[in-house]
Amino acid sequence: MDIRSLNYRFGWLVADYLNENPCAVTPDLLRSVLPEDADAATEQVVYAALLGGLLGLDPTTSEEDCFLEDRYLRPGLQRLEITPWRENPYYQQILFSQDGVGGRNGWALAWQEYQPYELFLRDDLILTDDLRQIPALGYFPDSFRYPSVLQDGREWMSIKPSEIASSQAAIDAAAGRVVTFGLGLGYFAFMAARKPEVSSVTVVERDPSVIALFSEHILPQIPDKDKITVIQADAFDYLEHQMSKCPPDFVFMDIWHDIADGTPLYVRARLYETRFPHTRFMYWIERSLRCALVDELTQRAESAL
Repeated sequence: MDIRSLNYRFGWLVADYLNENPCAVTPDLLRSVLPEDADAATEQVVYAALLGGLLGLDPTTSEEDCFLEDRYLRPGLQRLEITPWRENPYYQQILFSQDGVGGRNGWALAWQEYQPYELFLRDDLILTDDLRQIPALGYFPDSFRYPSVLQDGREWMSIKPSEIASSQAAIDAAAGRVVTFGLGLGYFAFMAARKPEVSSVTVVERDPSVIALFSEHILPQIPDKDKITVIQADAFDYLEHQMSKCPPDFVFMDIWHDIADGTPLYVRARLYETRFPHTRFMYWIERSLRCALVDELTQRAESAL
């Protein structure tokens, strides 16, 4: 079987499900097929079977569908317990108004919620040795509320499992003088500033309304706020004209919403790495961005043949 075509097919099946009805597996549906004494592992197996059917997979009659269920769906799916996520230091330290906060120019802080057993992306793509691109999927057995920054009602940044998990590698690597592009709710800045090996965190954000929300409602609650400086500037203007004045030790780039708008920005940002040979650069959802670029270049090459 062609792995690239399987990547496409499963990716689109998951995307359609998440966009159209991520709550199709309900508590009532699970209770109707689960034994009363079922443990968490059994629940996840049953959830995966139900989800496979809702995705349109029929492993009993199709070898390809069987492969997708066994090698994509099951390895990528996880039942998540709420407590470890709620114990994240950001959740413990930063308090938000229960009603959210309105901002300027369409920006606002708001609460959103995963329903029990709602499916969501929990991390960046899983890339295997045989080049399978597996969506990292998860669900909570109970409702899970999380804060978000909305722009005109559209989610721009949220402190939810996918954001926490996909930023962790950069947080672990951050050291010395750190620059991060993109503010959101300040999660990366908060976590990086907590580290003793981080001396400063400079946040570059172009939208003054986002900066105002952060400065008024979040920054005062950060214990290590003295390490954090927020600069209003365009990311590429800062890279071009400002960053060379005091090259940082570490850069984290997070200025895109997803791979649709992220791939051209990622390519553009990578060009600056040669100007800062002593700075380590990392990028949000880089595996997804790189896979998207490889797929695009492959399609172009095939079209040219």
